[in-house]
Parts: sequence; structure tokens; C-alpha cells
Amino acid sequence: MFIAVTYNGFGSMFILMSAIWLVDALCLLYLFVVADKILGHKQGAAQDWWYRNKMVSQEESLAAVASGSSEAQTEECQDDDDEKSKQLDQRRTMAKWRLLLIIVLYTWWTVWSYFSAYNPNILEVKVPVPKLPAECDGYKLAMAADLHVGSMAGLGDAQWMVDNLNALNPDAIALVGDIGDRPVTDIIRRKMAPLAGLEAPDGVYLSFGNHENIEGVEGYRKLLREESPFAENIVLLENQHAMLNKANTDGCSIALIGMADWSGKTGTYSDSIAPDYEKAIRSRAGLNGTTIENDAPVSSDLPMIMMQHQPVGMKQAAKDGVGLQLSGHTHGGQIWPQHITLLAFDGIAGLAEFDIGSEHGPSYLFVTEGVVGWGPRLRFLSQTDIALLTLRTPEAMKAEGLEPDLSLSVATPAMYFAISVIPISLLLCLVPVCCWAQKWWSDRRPEETESKDDDVEEGKDLPN
Repeated sequence: MFIAVTYNGFGSMFILMSAIWLVDALCLLYLFVVADKILGHKQGAAQDWWYRNKMVSQEESLAAVASGSSEAQTEECQDDDDEKSKQLDQRRTMAKWRLLLIIVLYTWWTVWSYFSAYNPNILEVKVPVPKLPAECDGYKLAMAADLHVGSMAGLGDAQWMVDNLNALNPDAIALVGDIGDRPVTDIIRRKMAPLAGLEAPDGVYLSFGNHENIEGVEGYRKLLREESPFAENIVLLENQHAMLNKANTDGCSIALIGMADWSGKTGTYSDSIAPDYEKAIRSRAGLNGTTIENDAPVSSDLPMIMMQHQPVGMKQAAKDGVGLQLSGHTHGGQIWPQHITLLAFDGIAGLAEFDIGSEHGPSYLFVTEGVVGWGPRLRFLSQTDIALLTLRTPEAMKAEGLEPDLSLSVATPAMYFAISVIPISLLLCLVPVCCWAQKWWSDRRPEETESKDDDVEEGKDLPN
């Protein structure tokens, strides 16, 4: 409970800061674009707004009166004070509207994010898989990732995922990493217990993500390979493969390859291992967590589906003959504008095509945005989901006039929007600094000019 409250508090603060940032950026944009260009202010609305302190101050006005200024000077100072008072009222009004806009934006943003996080979608996607035999056409593969049991997800979330995956009646189920994100304890065992209820004719398969590596991957290995009821119902694939055959349908064979997570490549996390494709296609998962080592790799004539938590390395996977990669990890950016951090991945959400010129046709990457996610349980310009992938032969899809759905999820344009907006807004935030520097310089120059004039006058008065 403490972790959930802390994470959600951080998420709420993040949304508040983003709302303030957006409102201030819009105010500056209005001042420099709308007011200057449309309203046609001669001296510039923005400069007028930032240079208000150039007006004659009240202290200077009083000093001028006390020093015996003329009646005209007194009236001029009074007019300046009236103008300054009006401008102060305008600033107060603007500040009130700014505060109101921030509150409205923050409230709407938070409510939307909360309901989006607790309303998972069930996606159904048809994917043409290179080299898929006709006997396997229509194979149903359900997948999910990023449940994150421990920090944010509990027993109810795990049960929801199990019930909905089973309801899809898939031929096989793939859990692609970050199913747990805390060290394995009795509490984690109880929260993950529903996973033993997953059912599919060709089996239930799981690969690790970065959070299992971070939180003690050896504990998760023992849990899934040695402890009941997990060991009897879930096959862990870590640089290993399994064969799917549509409940022993003659002529249907699919190689499902489960890779270790890329976080193991750094050597930072104890007992974690790096992805090893060559080992995976030679190591077949056996009963009770055993591994059958083969001298020969999986036949290159078979369709290959890879489970790789992080959506990277897809081009190399396609060159290796992988027709479909299943990934998660991105959470679809989770809360905008942190979508900007996803630029380095091969995919963000949904289905993407990678054509490397293979004679068998393009390969595909499918990225799920996750069942729950890590950190604040809030979603904005992203979603939560599980997916049912119907595997089709490219020939069958073409004959039926079908095309793979490569339409962008909202997370992808949100990422590019963040990439363009954040640098612009940062530049706008430098405007006050530039205005202050310009004012400081312009205020200093008259003093220097006046000092030079005094020096010239003194030079004239000197005797020859």
C-alpha cells in the first residue's frame, strides 16, 4: 500500500508539473505570437509584459514631488501611478486565469489517466507470419506483459489477466516479461498464484523482463521451474525454445523462442544472463525446468516467433529468420510527455513491419502496452491491454484481400509530439532570461553614456 501511494503521489506531482509547464508555455506562446502578430502591438505584448518594471516607480514619483517638481511633473507621475495600478490589476487577473487553467487541466489530466489505467483493452490482431504452414493458418496466440505483480498489481489484477486470457480460447499463451517486479516472497507467491490457472492446449510460456533481473532472477527461476503449482503449468523460456503444433495437428509446427532480457547483457544484476539467439535455437525446454541441448538448430524452414521483452534488435531478428517478435516494456509511454524516452525502441505499441528483403516476406514486431505497468498507476495517451494474435499465412491473407493492421496507436504520435513540443517549450522558458538580460543591458548603457558625457564636460573645464 505504501509503495502504491508513493508511486501514485509521484505520478500526480508529475502531472501537476506538466500542467504548469504547458500552461506557462501557452502563455508565452500567446504573448509572442498571438498578441504580437494578430493584435499588432507596436512595441510587442511580450516586451510590454516583461518590461513593466521600467515604469517610473512610486518611490521615484514621491521623490520627484518632494524635491519640488512642478505641477506638470506631479500630474505626470500621478498618471504613471494610475497606469501602473491598472497594469497590476491586469497581472492579477492574468494570474487568476492562469491558476484556474492549471487546476482544470490538472484535474482533467489526472481523472483521465486514472480511468485509462484501470480499463484494459483486449486487442485482436491478425498477423501474417513468414513460412507459416497452411495447417497452422488461424493459430491463436494470446499474449500479455508488464503485469508487475508486487509494486502495483495484486491478486485481483493477476486473476483478471488469467480470466480474460483464458476466455480468448487461445492455442497458446505467451507472457513476455515483467510479470513480477519485487523479490520472490510468500506475498509474491500468493499474488501470482492465479497464473497457475492459465490454460491453453499448446501450453503457457513465460520469458523474463528487466524487472525480474533487477529483483532477483534466480528466485523467479526457482519459483517457475521448481515450485508447485507454477512448474506444472508454466514453461519458462530463457534462451530456449519450444515447439507449438496446434494440439498435435499434422503439418503444423511453430518454433517459439524465449529470450533472456537485454538488461542481463550489462552484467549489473546478479545471476542474470544476456540474450543468446544461437543458444536459444539449440536449447529446447524440457519437463520440470530441464533443457534439451541439440547439436542442430531449429530448422530454418520453420516459422519462428520470438519472445523478447524489450522491443529492440528487431532488424537482426528478422535477418535471423524470426517472422514475429513479441515485446512489451514500453507501457506505451504511460504518462505523456515521458513518451519522449521511447525514441530508441524499434516499436512503441501495436504492430510494426520490418522488410529486410527476405524471399519469405517482411517480419513483424508486436508491442503490448502492458496489463498494469510500473510506477504510478496512471495512463495518459497510452492504454493497458492484453492481445490475441491470429497467425495467418501471407498467402491466405492476400487471397482474402486482408492487410496487416499497421495503424499507429495513440502512443506513437504522442511520442513525436513530445519530441517537438518539449524543445520548443524549453526555448520559450528562456524568454524571461533573455528579456531580463536585454533590460539589464539597456539600463546599463545610459549610465555608461552619462558617465562618458560627464568626463567630457570635466575635460572642458580643465585649465590650459
